[in-house]
Amino acid sequence: MMKQQADWGPIWAVQRVVFQQYFKLDGRATRAEYWWFLGAYLIVALSLGIIVGLLGQAFQFSAEPVALIVSCTLAAGCFPALLALWVRRCLDLGRSKTAGILTFLGLFLMSLLAPIASGGLVVELPALLGQVCDGLFLLGSGYSLYVGFWPGQKT
Repeated sequence: MMKQQADWGPIWAVQRVVFQQYFKLDGRATRAEYWWFLGAYLIVALSLGIIVGLLGQAFQFSAEPVALIVSCTLAAGCFPALLALWVRRCLDLGRSKTAGILTFLGLFLMSLLAPIASGGLVVELPALLGQVCDGLFLLGSGYSLYVGFWPGQKT
């Protein structure tokens, strides 16, 4: 006999992360929940970027500022869900809640600083600082892959 709704897939992950456990920093998150939600988030972000780009072409306006606003709005709306998912995934790996929060905030900060520091988009920073930010971002990206791929305590 099949279940009405399977406990996997992008729709299940979005329902669980966004609607059921948006602010929940307790419990555990499976690898499936983690990757399905991140995949769904990436698909939505890319789709919105494509739509904004096509609208910019069709109506002849600069799409970059609109895309920046749309992507920042999406990121801000999903920030609590992403934080909670990351912390629950870290708890599943046996890490503390504090370590989960600090690593997420560090990764978030590096994802903001790395493009700014290395590209000089906002302010000109020394090249060494840009290289340090890039290195920390790459290290954090590697750690996020570890968090996503390593089996939890209860798999």
